[in-house]
Amino acid sequence: MDHVADIKLPVSASTTGPSSDSDEVDLTPVRTFWQLVRQRFIQHRLAVIALIIMIALVVLAITVPIIAGEAWRRTNLKTIFLPPSLDAPLGTDGLGRNIFARLMQALQTSLLVGTLAVAIIVFLGVTIGAIAGYVGGFVDNALMRLVDIVLSIPVFFLIIMLVAFFGGGDMRVIVLAIGLTGWTLAARLVRAEFLHLRETDYVQAARALGASDLRIVIRHILPSAIAPLIVAATLGIADSVVAESTLSYLGFGINPPNASLGNMLSDAQDYLFRVPILIVYPAFTLILLVLAASFIGDGLRDALDPRQRIEK
Repeated sequence: MDHVADIKLPVSASTTGPSSDSDEVDLTPVRTFWQLVRQRFIQHRLAVIALIIMIALVVLAITVPIIAGEAWRRTNLKTIFLPPSLDAPLGTDGLGRNIFARLMQALQTSLLVGTLAVAIIVFLGVTIGAIAGYVGGFVDNALMRLVDIVLSIPVFFLIIMLVAFFGGGDMRVIVLAIGLTGWTLAARLVRAEFLHLRETDYVQAARALGASDLRIVIRHILPSAIAPLIVAATLGIADSVVAESTLSYLGFGINPPNASLGNMLSDAQDYLFRVPILIVYPAFTLILLVLAASFIGDGLRDALDPRQRIEK
């Protein structure tokens, strides 16, 4: 019986003070998906730098044409090829026009064409991809064969044909031509997401509760399928800007005296050996714009990938 007194009963954790490390409660606040996306994006240094450059380009493209007025269009043969000055930071061209003001007007045109074309691409891609992925069956097969037909046609030559037939130089025609031929990638991405998400438990639960197909698509499936579409839209801006610049360079896009990066390159080649710097300004701006949009797209792709980890 003496040994009974030596037995020590276990004492609850509440009476022994702080618990061990294995019993500690994790009080780290739970972050939402978009908070994680923002943190992953910030860790992508090139994407952050590209975003800053893109914001600066957009601000310049909006403010400079407003401040400069018609300087980008106004010609004066007495002031041709002037060196950089306070009034013309990049000098003047072969017609005496302010190169900096004209460059910013051209940048505004390219950004406007790219944004509007991507809006059409996203609308068509989401509509066709959502219908194909949600309905399935014959409708899915028919729409995907339409996608295959569009992909089998050389897109740029189709754009040239549309612009030449319906009127070159009109920005509306260029936007429609780029938008109507560039929606296939967005449609495929949305279709793939819808095929996966339509079989998930929360979609089946919404259907069992009597939700309409339109409500299921808009409220339950589309928000979850938006991530790859954002990446495609960002990269689509770069593709649309390049397409518009190429059309303008070849004479099928924005025509002078209206400003475009493409027709500025075309005009500068006439003075390539006399004033070679004229071709550098639009070329560098176009490269900077396309690289910024591409790096932002890469950063968003990595940030929206749920397999990526947060570096501490």
